[in-house]
Amino acid sequence: MIPQILQQLNGGLKIPPQIRQMIGMIKTSGNPQAMLMQMMQNNPNIKQAMEIVQQYGGDAEKAFYALAEQKGINPQEILDLLK
Repeated sequence: MIPQILQQLNGGLKIPPQIRQMIGMIKTSGNPQAMLMQMMQNNPNIKQAMEIVQQYGGDAEKAFYALAEQKGINPQEILDLLK
């Protein structure tokens, strides 16, 4: 799923505008968890991501690092975008 969202180009990440907008909305919302739940209801891709997290016992961090490693993506580059 991550490669559909993020593409590694010349050692850097090209983040689609929709993903940048979504990250911004989540960062500025007063309740990020509620926002994710609403997005999950409206977007099958978000629902799929949440299902993947559930496969890792509900531990989003563990799922994130496992998928990044599986797909050969440097997780720190993604985390830096969220700061």
